[in-house]
Amino acid sequence: MRITHWLKYFYHSRLGLPLLLPLILMPLCTQLSIRLWMADGYVYLIYLPLAMLVAMLLVYDWDAFPGIALGLSSYYFFRYNLLTASVIVAVFLTVLMLCWAGYRLHSRQRWGVDYGEFRMMSVRLFWLAFMTPTLFVFTMHVMTLLGLTPFNHSVFSRSALSLHTLLNYQSVLLSCLVMIQLCYFVIRSIRKPVFISLLARRAISQMATGVTKAELTLWLGLLIFLLGVQLQFEQADENLLNTDYGLPLFLPLMLWAAVRFGYLITSLSWAMLLLCIYQLRDRFLSPETDPHHLAVISLNMLVFTLTILLMANISTRQRFALARVKRASLSDPVFRLPNLRALAQDLAESPRSTLCFLSIPDLDRLSRTYGLQMRIQYKRSLAIHLMPELQPGEDVYQLPGFDLVMRLNYDRHVERIENVAVRLKDYQLSWDGLPIHPAVGLSYCSVRPPVNHLHELLGELSAMAEVSLRSGVAENLQQRKGQTAQRQVAEKIALLNDTQTALKNGGFQLMVQKIAGVRGDDYYEIRPQMADRYGEWVEYSRLIPVINEFGLTWETDRQAIIMALAFIQRHREKLPGVRFAIRLFASSLCRPQLARELQVFMQEYGVEPWQLIIEVEESPMLTDYSWGNRSITQLRHLGCRLAINNFGSGYASYNQLEEVQMDMLKISPTFVSNMLTSSLNYQIIESICMIARLKRMQVIATGVESEEAERLLRLLGVDYLQGGFISQPCALQDLCESAEPTPPTKPDEGPDPQ
Repeated sequence: MRITHWLKYFYHSRLGLPLLLPLILMPLCTQLSIRLWMADGYVYLIYLPLAMLVAMLLVYDWDAFPGIALGLSSYYFFRYNLLTASVIVAVFLTVLMLCWAGYRLHSRQRWGVDYGEFRMMSVRLFWLAFMTPTLFVFTMHVMTLLGLTPFNHSVFSRSALSLHTLLNYQSVLLSCLVMIQLCYFVIRSIRKPVFISLLARRAISQMATGVTKAELTLWLGLLIFLLGVQLQFEQADENLLNTDYGLPLFLPLMLWAAVRFGYLITSLSWAMLLLCIYQLRDRFLSPETDPHHLAVISLNMLVFTLTILLMANISTRQRFALARVKRASLSDPVFRLPNLRALAQDLAESPRSTLCFLSIPDLDRLSRTYGLQMRIQYKRSLAIHLMPELQPGEDVYQLPGFDLVMRLNYDRHVERIENVAVRLKDYQLSWDGLPIHPAVGLSYCSVRPPVNHLHELLGELSAMAEVSLRSGVAENLQQRKGQTAQRQVAEKIALLNDTQTALKNGGFQLMVQKIAGVRGDDYYEIRPQMADRYGEWVEYSRLIPVINEFGLTWETDRQAIIMALAFIQRHREKLPGVRFAIRLFASSLCRPQLARELQVFMQEYGVEPWQLIIEVEESPMLTDYSWGNRSITQLRHLGCRLAINNFGSGYASYNQLEEVQMDMLKISPTFVSNMLTSSLNYQIIESICMIARLKRMQVIATGVESEEAERLLRLLGVDYLQGGFISQPCALQDLCESAEPTPPTKPDEGPDPQ
């Protein structure tokens, strides 16, 4: 424990590691600095001590100055006389203090952030990479002009505008621009070795999406190859690779790194590459090199460095900005909850999930009363209230309107959903002192990736959540054991695609069933039928919900009407006076121009209005002031007859007969099929017939399956009979081919539906 305490003190105290590091690094950096002898003295190609001292300040702040002063003194007082060493040390300390003070004032509290922080790059470029070397070279030159530093055989020059001074200035600029961050990372790693792993993670995070180990290996291999070329080829005047011509070949590789690998990898690799290149200076430079040519080479390296670092900075910042935008797109900015896009992404990343849909319809009314802020606060608070039930990786997602959805892991999902339901009942929001506790409907289902129809699946869950509001328990969307809701939705989407294809290509076939009149005035009921992609006939009960849900009602009704009218026109001579009953959806009946459109169709095909009987399902849409009731009046005025279908089921009631004027009434087959065994059903049929006569409506009995049922219905005064005992359904074209129509065949076996 005592050793650990002293080590911690040594690493962090200004009298410990900050005091020792400059003593060690100052000689090492000077040794690694590259000098070239010229006629009037030495010139530096790259100068590392100044960059190392600035890096010490970035790590230790003002605590680094005692160590810097000690390191400078120990190095220069053994190489120069007392006056010269004192002047050099004073220049170093003065320049560092002035520039560091300016940097601290400019950067404020963010002075010590890592080099991965791009918002500080402009401040550091100005104070540390430009002002520090500029002020250092200027002050040193002034000291030289004052005679305080030697001229002969040194790096100092008499003229401020000489090539000698320019080369030294460019070398100091280059070293501060590139080597400060390299020295900074080395010092940080020495101070705290765990920083190496942090640096590696940051470098990986800056890489572009899609960078592979193969790409990184290829880039590194090309870089080593170019360095090997500089080493292996023999020195010769005719070999361009042994001259400064080979240096620009590194630029495309570094631009590749800048665009793909991020700022950290690019800056560190370029710094180490520069050290290697200048260590191999004898491959492209010699003492006889023209100073003007040397200045151009140094300037090119400086421009290359600025280009590479700026390109790396811009590319990395763009990737980070794009990542922030992507993260923002996964969250609702108002509710501050993950949105539907985040849900889709999490579902794709999970092997199996359970979706829990929370429907709170009362929020709509409450938000109109208390304002939208109440809805926002309720959803936020409810999501927080449910968080204790969630495992890592699970979340509550915002949906438009008054709904939320949760994603749970599949394991033990039924038990956990029960806990969620209990927790929902315990929750209430206090708004202006009033408790807000609206009813919450809960439905759930299991899904596997890929979830291709998420929006449709949520729609199914929403409908099931409404059932939960009435039942008071969580409802499972999986109707069939072992089949996920995702598969059910996929089947519905496939059926929708088949329906749309049939509507587009005329793939519907009309089926007819005879409805026998007790007075001999028979007619035929028409129903559209469709085959799926596998050639199997789709049950009409499966087809109706899809057509209703996806708004294909009028397209389906329109095609059935046109096909029926075209059949009457083609077979007018063989089937004179034939009548068809066509069932319309309630939404089609509410079209304002329905009567006008039917009139145009009948005039086009030469069909009389009395040949059409329009059947409509009883619906809340058929109120006294709705477009549906207006269409009924217009169609009756046109000459068509109208019938209520399946009277006694669904929304149908005796009270509705007072609001809707109809010509015919079809009794639901549920009453007819049980009338022989149930006296109640017999009495219901009898009462329906009595009311129909009072309303001057004709009665149609459906579901007649026996001779006894037919006899009883005739005695009750039923006008028309329909069912398997009367006639079996057949294809429309079979009415003209035989007296006894045959059952329909598959599309590939039967005749053309037209």
